[in-house]
Amino acid sequence: MKIDIKLFGQAKDYFPTSHFQIMSEKESLTVAEIKMKLISQALQPEKSRALIEDSALATEVRVLQNHEQITSGGVIFVLPPVCGG
Repeated sequence: MKIDIKLFGQAKDYFPTSHFQIMSEKESLTVAEIKMKLISQALQPEKSRALIEDSALATEVRVLQNHEQITSGGVIFVLPPVCGG
């Protein structure tokens, strides 16, 4: 399975590019597993861990929960938490 990843905000600081693909031999991955793959591919995995774990992952239509299974390719957006007012 191939999943396109698009990063936003501070998440872009931990990867060489803001749009890339992750690959898996499995037929499906949970959102939590996708986050672990992202952490392992980050330029600084330990520094990025908290940010990626706290980020929301979303499709073009909705925000995903960590337990949800992703069974096909497509684009997953990484939306880091934001502060401000």
